[in-house]
Amino acid sequence: MSNDYRIEPAGSQFEDAAKQDIERCEREDRMYETAKQLVDTAIKAHMQMHGVDRETARYCVNSAIGG
Repeated sequence: MSNDYRIEPAGSQFEDAAKQDIERCEREDRMYETAKQLVDTAIKAHMQMHGVDRETARYCVNSAIGG
């Protein structure tokens, strides 16, 4: 897999590329925040189900998801 990077000349093409990159970053940020919330929910559920402290639950959940 190779990445093709190129520098665009200043102007509308550059602005369009910059806008697309910003939108991509914003989407990734939203996905990351959603994932963090899901992991936090899993940690809280593990704490309640198994009666363990947050650090132990975090370790177990992260181990299960490969983190």
